[in-house]
Amino acid sequence: MRISQDKIVEIREANPIEEVIGNYIPLKKAGKNYKGLCPFHLEKAPSFIVSPEKGIYHCFGCGKSGNVFTFLMEYNNMSFYEAVRELGNRVGIRVEVVEDANKELYRANEFVASLYHSILLSESGTPGHEWLRKRGILDDTANKFMLGYAPEQPIIWNKAKTNGFKQKDFEVLGLLIGVRDAFRRKVIFPIRDRLGRVVGFGSRVLDDSEPKYINSKESLIFKKRRLLYGAYESRSELRKGATLVEGYMDLLSVYQTETKNVVASLGTSFAQEQARYLKGYTKSVIIAYDGDDAGHKATERAIDILLEEGFDVKVLRFPDGDDPDSWVKKHEKLDLSEAQSFMEFKFKECSDITEKETLIREFQETLSKIADPLKKELWADEISKKLEIRKEFLVIEKVVPKRNRVAENKKLEDLEAELLGIAATYPKVREFLIKEKFEVLTEELKTSLALVLQGEASPEVLSSISSEKLRERFTDVLFREDTDYEKLGKDYLNRIRAERTKIERKGLSSEKINKGESEILRKFQDLKRQELFLRGG
Repeated sequence: MRISQDKIVEIREANPIEEVIGNYIPLKKAGKNYKGLCPFHLEKAPSFIVSPEKGIYHCFGCGKSGNVFTFLMEYNNMSFYEAVRELGNRVGIRVEVVEDANKELYRANEFVASLYHSILLSESGTPGHEWLRKRGILDDTANKFMLGYAPEQPIIWNKAKTNGFKQKDFEVLGLLIGVRDAFRRKVIFPIRDRLGRVVGFGSRVLDDSEPKYINSKESLIFKKRRLLYGAYESRSELRKGATLVEGYMDLLSVYQTETKNVVASLGTSFAQEQARYLKGYTKSVIIAYDGDDAGHKATERAIDILLEEGFDVKVLRFPDGDDPDSWVKKHEKLDLSEAQSFMEFKFKECSDITEKETLIREFQETLSKIADPLKKELWADEISKKLEIRKEFLVIEKVVPKRNRVAENKKLEDLEAELLGIAATYPKVREFLIKEKFEVLTEELKTSLALVLQGEASPEVLSSISSEKLRERFTDVLFREDTDYEKLGKDYLNRIRAERTKIERKGLSSEKINKGESEILRKFQDLKRQELFLRGG
């Protein structure tokens, strides 16, 4: 979806960055800026700086940086459109969608979801319908989640070609291989994003052949690590907490009981991006993974990720061989009151010193994920009592190495990003670039340069930079104290020219230079002298 630039600027200016970020983390005034503990990595001393004047933030510990929109995108795992819409709602500004570059991909997915669902409800879908019925899935549930069935024979293109679709869109989405359907004789699970749009599909074979589950391939609109199955359908229930399961059938079986606040991690290892996605709904999670060894290991990984993102975490254990799907078939529901704390789940009886040492180090690692000092203190107290050791042996802070912000050997793209950061904030430097007819060689920064030269402010320019590394470079240089930015901008320009000369000279030196090629030799020597002059040599 695309929103007009004027509307984006209006919403940004109506949402002071220090107020928005201050709703998520405590900030303290520090001169003309604000300072706090970075929400994106663990730290003892605050290195996260918010500049109301520039409308940006930057962490000098981990390098995260951006504007009010990128903060919500990173913190809540939102898309740009979702962040703009949320901030618009915050101040009562209606977000008008101009156009969506991926509109046809969403339309193709919706078409396929409707097609497969209609087949499931028809005689052709009997194999899929019967399989779901045997697994205990009710028709109301199949309709709620728009489950479908992909038959053996090709069907997508036969139906789509007369409805104004392009074959390449289905190929990009991984739904067609040529004109042949990618899914055949499978039950289909449409996967929706936060806005309810179908962005991808899961599928399950009707027998026990492997692999049992296959997802549609990742695309511009489908990133598996950034989504949770069922989050859209369960959204109204998730405010009271989430029950996290592994797979599609686990979720559907649990949803049919009194537990509606359930999401699934798409049958893959739970990812930090998924935890941040879940932050948009709740801060409390009960992990209900399979009862086998693989499920226990996946649970331990998910605990650390969720704790690092600030969730309150509990675990619902199942006996070996059981999972949420099989459990509700035997017992009709999950008893969430039996969920254990993460400490109880991780605790093991130790038979010797070596085992106890291993367990202590595991708890050290887990506690290091908790950013909230009070929570960390309380849990360290509980765990030390359980392990019968002094608390100070448990709390070991991870040290995040500081990045050298004045490295000597910077890449050209870093220098260009830093210069644009200065020019976007200081008009005199921008005027200097216009006068010098400055151009960037880094492809990703060409749009950003155009915005800078048009006079757009730093936050707007930041939105045009997708690379987190380049956004970091763009903002990093702007937080230096007592800096003559006009002079610094000129210094950067000279360094960039010297770097480009060096690159060009290296290209020439790779050519065959001999006595018969005196013109190339002269150019090589001229460039060498120019480089030495620009460096002050």
